[in-house]
Amino acid sequence: MVWLVLGIACLGPVLGLLWWAISPVVPGVVVQVGIYPRETQPAGYITTDAYFAILTAVVGVVVALLVRRRWTGSHGVALAGLTLGGLGGSALAVLTGYAFSAPSQPQVSAGSYVDVPLSLGATGWLLIWPIFSVGYCFFAQLWTLEAENSEESSQSQIAQLDEIGN
Repeated sequence: MVWLVLGIACLGPVLGLLWWAISPVVPGVVVQVGIYPRETQPAGYITTDAYFAILTAVVGVVVALLVRRRWTGSHGVALAGLTLGGLGGSALAVLTGYAFSAPSQPQVSAGSYVDVPLSLGATGWLLIWPIFSVGYCFFAQLWTLEAENSEESSQSQIAQLDEIGN
């Protein structure tokens, strides 16, 4: 399970770089205490959060699909690995995005225009990756059980028809 968690979490920095690269730039102005956006309600913040949520959701589903196909151990261990790996990957993605973002205290004078550092609006977005991973496994398991039940049901119906015909 340790290798599963570490393998999944290692995708986080790659995802963080991608998130940083595609996130829109929010223009800001430097004041003595930090950087503030030039617009009152910049859409860049919402777009940045949405990109993070979409990227982590897609990666969560893809990772869960691969783990579900390749995992031969206990399903509970796989779900725990997906959850912990997803949380670690999300945290590493955010930290990587922040590391490549503009500095929060640039070396320019007050009143200068700079880019606002990349930020995640709500820490709840960190849960998207593990939620989608575990959710995919849950619904895939339900689908599998339903397919098995319908196959058993059709076989028993065929057996009943054979008995009636004899």
